[in-house]
Parts: sequence; structure tokens; C-alpha cells
Amino acid sequence: MGGSGQAANRMRASTRAGAGLVSFLQQVGSGATAEVRRWVSDLLASAPSADAVVDAIVEAIMPPGGSTDEEAIRDSMAIALSDLMVLSPDCDPLRMNADNTWTLMQLYLSQEVCSRLRFDMGQAFESAKLTPALAVQREMEMRQFVRNEIGVQLAELRRATPNPSQHQLDGLMRETLRLTFQVYEGLV
Repeated sequence: MGGSGQAANRMRASTRAGAGLVSFLQQVGSGATAEVRRWVSDLLASAPSADAVVDAIVEAIMPPGGSTDEEAIRDSMAIALSDLMVLSPDCDPLRMNADNTWTLMQLYLSQEVCSRLRFDMGQAFESAKLTPALAVQREMEMRQFVRNEIGVQLAELRRATPNPSQHQLDGLMRETLRLTFQVYEGLV
């Protein structure tokens, strides 16, 4: 991927989208504007399922565009939100607390990194003389490592900037990716 700095730079669209996701959910939770309050009201009027809420959030932040990167980001957002609700069953994505927000960042970034690694390294997994079971095991190990390492990096950055602005969120996510890739490349 060209080293940790280059890998983090390649994922700028991911960090911008992630910062947008967190910022949007913070606005939703606080009812920041009349437009946001109307969006929430319209959404809740249809008595949506959890999946419908996730879809509406993703749609509001990143409408379908059709590019591979956009679709990957949309998928990562949806998966991260769904994973968050599984990990924290009382989490309301329309009224998230700070811990849920930071966990969402971890889940989203780890999903994005794993998607990128799978895309970039997929042929290596396929061409290696691995059984399908071993290939899946290796991918699961990679996912767990990435999620844990991103969690460690975010925790450190959270101590320094507990209430980041949207611009700071983007920078924090980019720095998290750089540090994670730096650790990852040291292990590879």
C-alpha cells in the first residue's frame, strides 16, 4: 500500500466520510438545526426498523453515487452502525453518547481498513496455497488485529481531544489509520 503514510492518505475519502457520519449523528442527537429535527421527525413518523434507521442515516450522509469507493464507504457505515447496535443493544443511533460515538469510529475505521486490505491483498490470499478455511481464519485474525489496534490508537487520541470538531475528527481518523498501518507494516 506504499507505507503507513501513503495508506492513510489513500483513505482520505474514508476519513472524511467517517467524520461526516459522526458529526451528523452528533447533530441528530442534539437536534442541532431545524433541518435535522425535521429529518428525525420524518424518519420516526414511519416507525422504522433498526435496519431502516441505519439505511436512512447512511443515505443522509452518503447518497448512492455508484463508484466502488462510495459503495465501500456506504457498506462500512452500515456494517459499523449494525455492529454497534449488536455490541450495545441499548444504543439509539439517533441519540448516541460519547462512548458509542468513539466505538462507532473504531468499528467504521476497522471495517474500512479491512475492506481496503482485502481489496489490495485479495489476490495474495487467493494465490497463496491456503485452504479456504485457513484463508478465512487469516482474514478473521487480520480483522481482529485491525479493530483492536484502531481502538488503541483512538483511545490515545481521545485523551488528547475528547470533543473533536468535524475537521478534527477527520484528522484524528487519518492519524489513527497512519499509526495503525505503521504498526501493521512493522508486523508484516
